Amino acid sequence: MEGGKPEDCIDEFTVSYGWFQNRFRVMSTDATELTVQVYACGYIMMLLSTILFGDKSGARVHSCWLLYVANLDGLGKYSWGSATLSWLYRCLCRVTDRNVKNLAGPLALLQSWIFWRFPTFRSRGFDVILWPLASR
Repeated sequence: MEGGKPEDCIDEFTVSYGWFQNRFRVMSTDATELTVQVYACGYIMMLLSTILFGDKSGARVHSCWLLYVANLDGLGKYSWGSATLSWLYRCLCRVTDRNVKNLAGPLALLQSWIFWRFPTFRSRGFDVILWPLASR
C-alpha cells in the first residue's frame, strides 16, 4: 500500500490519492452489483477531488464528497457545471493574493477557455484535438 501503514494515508478529512488508486485500480470480473457501485463511488470521488474541485495538494481525496456519492442515482440532480465554474472563479480570485504561489481548481476548464478565446496560445496541432464537452 502506498504511503506505508493505513493510518499514514488518512488525514483529518482526506485520504491519500495513492491509496484510492491502489484500492480501486482493478475490479474483479465476477464483481457483484454492490462492488461495482462501490468502485463507481470511489472513482467519482477521485474525479471530484482532483479534477473538478482540486486543491493545491492534488494528492488528497476529500471526505466531503461521500455525501454526494452515497446515492449514485441522485448525482444528476446537482448542477455540477455551475459548481465547477464557481470553484474556478473562487480559485482565480484567491490567486490574486500576492502571498499565494500556486493556482488550484479545474485548470483543464481554464485551459480550454484560453485556447478557444485566444487562438494565438494554442499549441501546434490543437485543431486535431476535439474538446466537445468543454466547447459547449
